[in-house]
Amino acid sequence: MMMPFKRQALVEFDSVESAERCVSSEAVCIGEQQAFFNFSTSQRITRPTNADDPTSGNKVLLLSIQNPLYPITTDVLYTVCNPVSNVQRIVIFKRNGIQAMVEYPG
Repeated sequence: MMMPFKRQALVEFDSVESAERCVSSEAVCIGEQQAFFNFSTSQRITRPTNADDPTSGNKVLLLSIQNPLYPITTDVLYTVCNPVSNVQRIVIFKRNGIQAMVEYPG
């Protein structure tokens, strides 16, 4: 869930172990800006899903990139996103800066 006014986003992992690996990973830089990861006090992210199946998830990640310092390409996003899971597709479009949708296996 994006919180653009706070310049933050919440990411829910499928396990505590996965979240711990993200938080304890080495520094990640996007451009020359370091991204910081930490645990939230929230236990779950509320997001819209299929009303008939509350356990259904979404396999598409929406990225919003504000004020990029260099060109954002599918190759750049693949390099950033593929270590999490195998990327199936990436679409980049311009809306409020640059946005991209990254699809992962279902």
